[in-house]
Amino acid sequence: MRIAICVKKDIHGLLAARILAARLGFAKLRFFCSVKTRQAEADVPALRLMKLLERDVAIDTLAMMEPPTPGLPPPDEWVELHDMRADGGAARLLDFRPDIVISARFSLIFPQRVIDAVPRGIINVHPGALPGYRGLFAPFWQVLRGERELGCTVHMVDRGIDTGPILGVARLPFDATRSLMWHTAGLYRGGVAIAATAANTLARGGQPAGVPQPAGGAYFRFPAAADFAALPVPIVSARDYAQVLGDAFAPVPDDCVTPRRQAA
Repeated sequence: MRIAICVKKDIHGLLAARILAARLGFAKLRFFCSVKTRQAEADVPALRLMKLLERDVAIDTLAMMEPPTPGLPPPDEWVELHDMRADGGAARLLDFRPDIVISARFSLIFPQRVIDAVPRGIINVHPGALPGYRGLFAPFWQVLRGERELGCTVHMVDRGIDTGPILGVARLPFDATRSLMWHTAGLYRGGVAIAATAANTLARGGQPAGVPQPAGGAYFRFPAAADFAALPVPIVSARDYAQVLGDAFAPVPDDCVTPRRQAA
């Protein structure tokens, strides 16, 4: 059984990779990462700060100092994918011949030819409640719009963007004393654990129960500086940053091994 893990090369991607490595040790795993930087991450001060903390400090600096983790290569050894072109990133991914792909915080869209080439399907961990929060930066938009409970939806990938059948939803109560980064990490912890359970089912030849998404929904893009100014919590705090770093570099937390799951 071959499982490709596709994440973003940042602190949340590292946490996702660690959980999946711990939960899917029965399979041959290969870790792929997106390294795409969008123009907004240079233009919007808050996004520049997040890139600095989540990638430049956490991955390019601190991760380089860590001892090896069994079953998980360090981020600098993940296979970098810059696109999903047939002769580029798609070819590198499919050369592994994955039976299953798990996507968590991955910045690239899987084209239909890739979806069709993965025999047991692609599982996506989307850090937003679907169908209401499709697209980019879903944790931010859920907080900004005053949701009392945030959702992270695990679904199968189809030809749309964040439109496939829902396998489960991890729920996280909004905490006005904690930062956006803390909420984002919590959503991924819950969602990735659900994805690991679904991958186990697929690997055994089963089919996780998927529920079609309701009609409607909304699609979001990167927030602007004015959106960040209206956010009711800080982007990050020292306490929350220390906790997120600890979760990403420490042994996988128990709540990721036996996740609380809420069906779609």
